[in-house]
Order: sequence, then C-alpha cells, then structure tokens
Amino acid sequence: MSFPRAPLKRFNENIGCAPAPGSYEIKPGALKGVASFDRSDRFSHVKAAALPPPTPTTRSDFMSPVRRTMSVDGLMEGSGVKKEKNGMTVERKQQKLLEKEIRSLVQQRGEQDRRMLALEEDLKKVEAKLLAAVREKTGLSANVNTLDRQLLELKKINEFLKNKVSADTTKKRIILLTTELTEARNSLDAKNKELKVLQINTEGQVKALETDLKAARATVKSLKDRNKDLEDLHHATKRQNEELENENARLHGVIRELREEITVLEGYLDTANDQIQDLHLKLREKTVENSQSQMEKVKHLETDLEQRTIELETTQIVLGQKEEEANKFKQELQASKEALLEVETRLKNQELELKSSQSSVSDMEEQMHSADQEVQESHATVCQQEAELARLRGVLRRTEKELDERVAHLEQRCLFSEEDRSKTQEEGMRRVEELKAELIVLKEARKEDQNRQTALQQEHAALTEELTKEKDLVDSLTVLVEQEREESEERLRQLKDEMEEVLGELTLLEEQELRRQETTESRQEEIQRLQEGNDELEKQLSDTRALFER
Repeated sequence: MSFPRAPLKRFNENIGCAPAPGSYEIKPGALKGVASFDRSDRFSHVKAAALPPPTPTTRSDFMSPVRRTMSVDGLMEGSGVKKEKNGMTVERKQQKLLEKEIRSLVQQRGEQDRRMLALEEDLKKVEAKLLAAVREKTGLSANVNTLDRQLLELKKINEFLKNKVSADTTKKRIILLTTELTEARNSLDAKNKELKVLQINTEGQVKALETDLKAARATVKSLKDRNKDLEDLHHATKRQNEELENENARLHGVIRELREEITVLEGYLDTANDQIQDLHLKLREKTVENSQSQMEKVKHLETDLEQRTIELETTQIVLGQKEEEANKFKQELQASKEALLEVETRLKNQELELKSSQSSVSDMEEQMHSADQEVQESHATVCQQEAELARLRGVLRRTEKELDERVAHLEQRCLFSEEDRSKTQEEGMRRVEELKAELIVLKEARKEDQNRQTALQQEHAALTEELTKEKDLVDSLTVLVEQEREESEERLRQLKDEMEEVLGELTLLEEQELRRQETTESRQEEIQRLQEGNDELEKQLSDTRALFER
C-alpha cells in the first residue's frame, strides 16, 4: 500500500487554515490538563482587526504551492494532480470543520462571556449583600458590645447595690441593734445591781425590823409579867381592903354621910376618867392617822390631862378639907379614913395604869401585827419584783432570738436575691453566647440572611425586653430592700417603745421602792416613839413599885 507524498512547504508561505506555530499565546494560568490550550485563542489572530482584510479568494489562492510549481515548471504527472485534488478536498473539509468548530467555539466564548458577566453581576450582588451583612454584623456586634457594656454596668450596679444595701444597711442595722441590745443589757445589769442592792437593803431593814419586833415582843412579855405582878398586888390590896372593910364595918354608919359627897366626887372623877380614856383613844387614833398631828394633839391632851389632874387635886383638896371637918367631928376615924383614901387612890391609880398598860400592850400587839403584815407585803412585793425581772429577762431573750431570726431571714433573702441575680446574669451571658453563635452561623449561611436578620431582630427585641425585665427586677429588688428597711425601722421603733415601757416600769418600781423605804423609815420612827413610850411606862412602873415598897 502506497502513501501519498506530503506537499512541500516553504518557510514564508501564508496558509489560510491556521496561523504559523508560535504565533498564538499560551495562557499559563488557564492550563487545565496535558493539552489544555484554548482553540479560540489559537485562532484569535485571524479574527483580530490588526490583520489585513481578507482578499477575495480566487482559485489560485486555493492552489497549493506544489501545484503552482508544477504548473510553472510542468514537471508533475497526472497521478500527482489527482492526489493533490483529493488532498485539497480533504483540506477544504478540514477547513470547514475547523470553521464550524471556530464558530461553535466563538458562540461558546460569547456564552461564557455572558455567563461571566452574569456571574460578575451575581458576585456584585453577593458582595453587596455581604457588605450589607457585614454592616449588619458590625451593627449587631456594636449592639452586642453595648449590651455587654450595659450588662457590665448592670453587674457593677448590682454589685454596688449589693455591697451598699447588704453591707451598709444590714451591718448598720445589726450594729445599731447590737448597740441597743448592749445598752439594754447594761441598763438591765445596772437595774439588777440596783435591785440587788435594794434587796440587800430591804433584807437588812427586814432583819432590823425583825430584831426590833423581837425586842418589842420581849418588852411586851416583860410588860405582861409586870401586869401580872400588878394584878397580884391588886389582889393583895383587895384582900387588905376586905380586911379593912371587915374591921371598919363598924364605922360605915359614920362614913355613909360622907359617901354621898364622895359619890358625887366619884361621879365627877368617873367623868374625868372617861374623858381621859376618850382622850387616850383619840390620841391612839390620831397617832395611827398622822404622826405630826399626833405630837400637837398629844401636847393638847397632855395639857388637858394636866388640867384634869389639877382639878382632881382641887377635888382632893376639897375632900381633904371635908375630911378635916370629919376629923373634927370624929378624930378616931381619921386614920382609917386616910388609910382607906390612900388605898382607894392607889387602887384607882393602879387600875388606870393597868388599863393604860393593857391599852398600850394591845396597841403594841396591833402594831406588831401590822409590822408583820408589812414585812409579809414587802416580801411579796420583792417576790413580785423578782418575777417581773424574770419576765423582763424572758422578754429580752425572746426579742434577742427574734432579732437573730430576722437577721438570718434577711441574710437568706439577700443570698436568694444574689442567686437570682447571678442566674439572670448567667442567662444573659448564655444568650449573648447564643447571639455570637448565631452571628457565626450568619457568616456561614449567607443565603438566609434576611430570615436570620428578622430572627436576630426578634431576639434583640426579646433581649431588650429581658433587659427591661432585669431593670424591673432591679427596681423591684430596690423596692424590696426599701420595704425591708422600713420594716426593720418599724421593728426598731417597736423595740425602742418596748424598752421605754420597760424603763417606765423600772422607774415605777424604783418609786415604789422609795415609797417603801419612806414607809419603813416612818415605821422605824414610830417604833422608836413606842420604845420611848415603853421606857416611860417602865419608869412609871418602877416608880409605882418604889411607892408600894415604901
């Protein structure tokens, strides 16, 4: 099988099929494979405007140079001409195919350019969207930063309010309450010391009163013994009187005349004795009522007694005169009459002294009973004071316990409020982190920017609402703190009122104790006066004994 000979080509021939090799440019950046050159670029020089316009093709142009040389030289044979014709047809077919390919490539290039323009427009739109998204992102980041700043400011405000409210108010309240409690305790200790001193004083006074009572009882016993002695003497004198009456029965006839006068004088003496007894009773009643008025009335009564004694003396003088007259009539009966008169006067005086001593003894017994009752009352009052002190101590302990419970309750409330604030802060931080995550998702998913922007706006509104809620919570917490302050102030006022009431009760107790001291002093003075009266009575009894012994 024979192959046709290849046509000869010269170095300066211009063939219209394709440019010479090396005339097209290879794009190094557009290489895609082993033979990845662009055909449209290869044939772009043919289409360029720099080339000369195509001349009208003639038949001679389509003739190969070999053919031309053959025609010129006339050296080729007929078989070579046929082969050349076949080669020309093949080349024409190839040229047509290449033209079709070029047209298709040009169309593809136009379509690619259109696509590139559309893609560039899409890229511009996407870049605009990206710029808008970046702007929105920057705005949202700025909003997030502002929200972070607001959260930090709220944290600082919350911490400041915590420190200011919990530290200042609670500490001040606790310090004030502790100072008030210490003052109350100190005052109670002072009052307890004063009450102890008063109890010691009252016990000493009670002991002194008991000793005085014992002494008074001893004096009463001695007076009773003396009264018994006087009664014995009275019985003895009665016996002597009976003997004298038996002896002087004979002289009654003469004495009857004088008895009439003596009866008149005795009636006068009885009235005087009744008046004296009334005066003694008045003196006793008035001594019980008023001590100062007693002295004045005693003086008046003493003057009355002196007057009555003077009257008695005058009556005795009258009787003496009459006795002298009787002695003139009957000298024998003078001695008997004088003895009888002396015995009768002694008996009367003894009876009066017995009555006065019995009345004084009864008064002393009544005073002793009253003193015993007063001592019992003082013991009862001391017991009542001790019970009241125990009650006040219990009340103070209860108040201390209530204050401790209230302080613990306030601390628990503060802890709960701090936990709520920490929870709200953690939720805010979580939400901020969620927003950041959503921003990262926005970077990744750019197609859903609008929907996510709306979602972000909604979430931003929710965050603003939550911030307003947190502000409302802070306001409510401040209101609660103010309410707790008011409640604590009211409680402090109540405690102050209770302390004032306790102090008022203590002042009343002190006044009662002062009154009791005054009463005890007055009673001591009365006891001294009674002792002085007893001493006077003892002196009188000693005088009477001396008279009897004579």
